[in-house]
Amino acid sequence: MTTTLYLVRHGETDYNLRRAVQGRRINAPLNETGHAQAARLGARFSDVPLTAVYASPLVRARQTAAAIHAHHPTVPFVLDPDLEEMSWGVLEGAPDTDATRAAFEAMYGRWEAGDFEARLDEGESILDVQTRALRAWDRLLREQSGGTVAVVTHGRLIRVLLASVLPEYGLARMHDLFHANTSVNHLVVEGNACRAERLNCTLHLTGENVSEAV
Repeated sequence: MTTTLYLVRHGETDYNLRRAVQGRRINAPLNETGHAQAARLGARFSDVPLTAVYASPLVRARQTAAAIHAHHPTVPFVLDPDLEEMSWGVLEGAPDTDATRAAFEAMYGRWEAGDFEARLDEGESILDVQTRALRAWDRLLREQSGGTVAVVTHGRLIRVLLASVLPEYGLARMHDLFHANTSVNHLVVEGNACRAERLNCTLHLTGENVSEAV
C-alpha cells in the first residue's frame, strides 16, 4: 500500500516578514503576500487527486490549507493540534534582535551537541515536538492509508518530522532541511519506508510549470 503525502509550510505572516519569533502560541494570520502564496499553492494542487487535507489549527496554517481545500471541497479537512508549531516559550513574539539571535544560537549549539531535550523557558524541546509530530504522522497514515494527502504545518515541525522519517537525515541533520513559505515536500510511504520525491519545492511561486512536480 502506497500513501502519498505533501508536507507543506504555511504562507507568510507579518512575523515572518519581520523575522520575529512566532511559535505555537502566536496565532498570526497570513499577510497579503501569504494569501497570494496560498492562492498559488492551491492552484498547484487543483488537479492533484487529493483524498484529504490536514492542517495545524493555527490560523496561518489553516488559511493556507483552506486555499488547497477550496479546489477539493468534498474531501475531509482535518485540523490536528499535534501539527502545531514548536513552542519557543519566553521568546515567542520577540523581535529580531542581537539578544534573540544569541538565545537561538545557544540553543542550536546544544542541539548540534545532541542535547535534544534542551528547551527555552516555558517552551518545548525537540523531543517534545518529535513525539507529537510522529503521533500525528502515525495517525494520518492509519486514517489515510493508500491515499494522497496535503498536510499544512510549520517550519520547525517540518524539519523535525522530515528528519525523523527520512532515514538519510535524523535529528542531528534537521538543519539541512530548508522550508520556504508554502514550500512543498513530496513524500511517498510504502510499508515502513518513506522516501522524498521533492523537498522544499516552490515552483508554484515562480510561475514555472509544476505539472510534473506534484
